[in-house]
Amino acid sequence: MTIPVFTVFSGHTYRPIYVERLQRMLTRHMPADHHLTVLCDAATQPAVANLGLPHCRLEERGLKGFCSKIQLFNPDLTGTTPFLYFDITLVVRSSLEPLLHFASTSKFDVIGVRDWNYPTLNSCLMHLRPGAATARVWQSYLEGENHGTPGPNQNFIYRVLQQHCPETIGFWPEGLVASYRELRKKARHDPSTAEQAHLAACVLKFHGRPRPHEVLSPWRHPSQTVLKHPFRPDLWSYLADDIHAHWC
Repeated sequence: MTIPVFTVFSGHTYRPIYVERLQRMLTRHMPADHHLTVLCDAATQPAVANLGLPHCRLEERGLKGFCSKIQLFNPDLTGTTPFLYFDITLVVRSSLEPLLHFASTSKFDVIGVRDWNYPTLNSCLMHLRPGAATARVWQSYLEGENHGTPGPNQNFIYRVLQQHCPETIGFWPEGLVASYRELRKKARHDPSTAEQAHLAACVLKFHGRPRPHEVLSPWRHPSQTVLKHPFRPDLWSYLADDIHAHWC
């Protein structure tokens, strides 16, 4: 069975190479046949077409950047088959079998990462089982429900599900998806524990800065690397070897 996989490439923040490298990592580490579709806007569509990847034009609806991700819950766009979603800012470093096994045996319709900093669902890597719960998220957006968020972001998704169908929300097993920033923070004081957490993760999430290409070239991006830890050169290019091995 071929697993549908989606990613969103919207705006000008990231270069097309991020999409291309995600495709390579999925090819290496997805233990089953899969089909990656890139959801893109008008600004990024030519770049995706040049990569030769299957893509689908996002509807405008006033959705920009990360807010475009809400369209994953539109059944007219993603269909009725359960699927995976990956941010383009992920580094897949080992087999995704543990995630696939958890998703296939889970009762939850929406599975995401338990956020590292806030009591919410982080939507960087999700498994969605289209149905009443996912359709409710899309309908809530169309109806303009107010959930105290600045836009239809991951907090909006989580709060809609909490209000209407909380039993459908699940989280990946702890540690399978690790935050690069949290690992680097831990490595400042407890490098051994940080390394154990790093090796246990099959996916690294880069949120905010630095981005993977900045870690690989810290002197080109000093404000996000060197100047963050001026007296800790071991942190300037933290996990660069691992990133180079799996992301490049």
